[in-house]
Amino acid sequence: MLFDLDLIRTVYGTFANRVDAARKAAGTPLTLTEKILYAHLFDADGTKLPIGHAYVRGTDYVNFRPDRVAMQDATAQMALLQFMNAGRDRSAVPASVHCDHLIQADMGADKDLPTANSANREVYDFLSSVSNRYGIGFWKPGAGIIHQVVLENYAFPGGMMVGTDSHTPNAGGLGMIAIGVGGADAVDVMAGIPWELKMPKIIGVKLTGKLGGWASPKDVILKLAGILTVKGGTNAVIEYFGDGAAALSATGKATICNMGAEVGATCSLFPYDEAME
Repeated sequence: MLFDLDLIRTVYGTFANRVDAARKAAGTPLTLTEKILYAHLFDADGTKLPIGHAYVRGTDYVNFRPDRVAMQDATAQMALLQFMNAGRDRSAVPASVHCDHLIQADMGADKDLPTANSANREVYDFLSSVSNRYGIGFWKPGAGIIHQVVLENYAFPGGMMVGTDSHTPNAGGLGMIAIGVGGADAVDVMAGIPWELKMPKIIGVKLTGKLGGWASPKDVILKLAGILTVKGGTNAVIEYFGDGAAALSATGKATICNMGAEVGATCSLFPYDEAME
């Protein structure tokens, strides 16, 4: 399941044609966010939009086809129970389960992990068994935090992912549209049916200069949160750009995207640059 180059080649193989069709339909230039969204429309080739028409941000509901699904162990339980009733032998898209949320930090890893394995054994056995049955990637307890595992192994620029955790947007640090959803939405994607989302509004954030002194990437999103408040990003994608964006590390970008959830944003996104490479 790691480094699925075939999936990435498939996405990139149709990306340019889909974006060209969307640009013609809109009749205007597109932001990076719009390019990725239009490249993941559910229809067969993504080029069936009538000329002069584009989906209205914040108004139109649109059907998408994300590239993959990620689930953490607390929310994966109900999602997989639902998926088992979908009548499929395999998930329609690559999917993974990450056992991290049920581990309680208390006495240190040496003691906390065995405690979690004992207390949650029935849950872990269920998730492992179902994952094995349906070809879903399974990351056992102690294998890592879901968002970092996704960033290191599954995220890629221009991709689209849904995850059953509010901080799924962490993958925006590698230029991916990654959206936190409920279990039922994840099941829709895994079952191969259209996933519906209101076409998000876009909040552009231009970053200039470089961080200095004690400042860290987290201060960028804390400043933005002070401006937008806890609901200022609702139904919107926060798209960062400018020379200041390129001055941040990939993990720094991921931290900023991760905390976009705190302002209610659908997700956050950075453009591809050398740090991501």
